[in-house]
Amino acid sequence: MVRTRLVPIAAITVACVVCWAATARAGGRGISGALWVEGGGTVLANSSSLSPSFPVSDVSTSARSAIAGVTPPFGFPMGFFGFRAGIDLVASDRTIVPLVDFGIFGIVGQYADVLTSVDGSFLRVSTSSIFLIDAEATGIGVRFKHRRWMFAAAIKPGVAFMVANASVADGKDFTSIDALTAFSPTLRVSLQVCRRFDPLERACVVAQPNVYEWGWGNGGSLALRYEFGP
Repeated sequence: MVRTRLVPIAAITVACVVCWAATARAGGRGISGALWVEGGGTVLANSSSLSPSFPVSDVSTSARSAIAGVTPPFGFPMGFFGFRAGIDLVASDRTIVPLVDFGIFGIVGQYADVLTSVDGSFLRVSTSSIFLIDAEATGIGVRFKHRRWMFAAAIKPGVAFMVANASVADGKDFTSIDALTAFSPTLRVSLQVCRRFDPLERACVVAQPNVYEWGWGNGGSLALRYEFGP
């Protein structure tokens, strides 16, 4: 029921922003909106001090009724590819207020399962199943235009979730358990170079170093973006 109610609300919101951006004057004053979608890669360096740990709870085996704890950090680099989309507000054609964006990324490459332990039991994590979900809300930035070119920079806070399939040792076998989820607040700097097709459409290269994501200076992302708005 809740999802059914949210769908038309989301559709109306997107339609309003599109109309808002389309009717705003390129280079004009006031507040306008911009929609964007991008695809690209992200890398987490994941050194021993910058690695996610997965909390484990409500797990039981034939030998143990309750297993709970936190896995040790995963200390190896990971590469991901995926997509992100968002909505920005622009004031006076100069100040950027990132409103909200969402992204999902799947791990790239083949990785061996990681055998670790939690609360005295062996745990096997399927690293090839790992994917990232992130979301950002609010932030502040600035942009400059020169003929068909646009340059922009912004800083955006948010959250990130890393999800992985896992199984726990149960005698001689391993029994699958619910997917594990690690959480981290994020803080990213977004740097854009864009080339305009027409007054409302442009293509951008976006670099986003991670100020914080499971640790300070832990990787970043590079993406190609399509942006619609003045």
